[in-house]
Amino acid sequence: MSLPVNKVSTADLVASARGWHMRHPTPIFDDPYAKRLCGPVLGLALRFRPFEWLLFKVVLAPLMPVSMCVVMRARYAEQGLGQAVEEGVRQYVILGAGMDSFAFRRPDLLEVINAFEVDHPVTQRKKLDRIAKATFTVPANHHFIAADLSVVSIVEALAGTAFDISKPTFLSLLGVAYYLTPETLAETARSISQGLRPGTRLVIDYLLDEESCDPATQPLRERLLKFVEGRGEPMRSSYSLAEMNALMADSGFKPVENFAITDLEPSYREEFGELTFEIPGLFGFGTFEVVDQSD
Repeated sequence: MSLPVNKVSTADLVASARGWHMRHPTPIFDDPYAKRLCGPVLGLALRFRPFEWLLFKVVLAPLMPVSMCVVMRARYAEQGLGQAVEEGVRQYVILGAGMDSFAFRRPDLLEVINAFEVDHPVTQRKKLDRIAKATFTVPANHHFIAADLSVVSIVEALAGTAFDISKPTFLSLLGVAYYLTPETLAETARSISQGLRPGTRLVIDYLLDEESCDPATQPLRERLLKFVEGRGEPMRSSYSLAEMNALMADSGFKPVENFAITDLEPSYREEFGELTFEIPGLFGFGTFEVVDQSD
């Protein structure tokens, strides 16, 4: 018996990783909606233990440590959003949202903010179909914006919607930067810094370059690169912390914080005690803020 994971999208795999994490003895991120959004093949695996075992313990076993990065980046982004909301931010833009379930998981935040999902029309149409089949109720202040960001800028995509360009905003760009060239990422960041008001923040995750990765994770890094390339989705960039800071500075941002994913381990140990999961040192997480160009 085999599961045709080569026929499912990366967005579906990411959602299934969040769903699978719910089985973890010490989950750090709660997403009960993921298994309804990750598609029929992966959804089946998450509902029936034999299929789940086959998927995560056999088919995807060589890459499973990466699944922790998926839930960690989601946790990190939403903690940053929570802080921004405390500071008065009332708009959240999820770029490349995929099968993210923020609209249903965070009614607490949606009581005070407007949220906007921007994604490719094909992916978003598929997601909306799944939401309808699952009979999930979308809050009135959660907006879906279909846009091909290789054709229009983020600001152009948001124009004509409920988005208020005059207000500070929190944006997330998760699971996307790896697949962009440095030039395209810089262009994307620049369109944000030039189109949105100073104080706007962007949270991003990215692949660390080979020299910055934990040497023990190099085999995992090679497997990951080979896996996504084999799916026709090659990763096109990697960075050191200094290189990411420089790229974002050239694009109109200053770093709020920027670190290797393994730097989260001490705080996790403090919160959860002895960790029962591995944190592979493959990725960087950063929060960057639009600077006032008039200064």
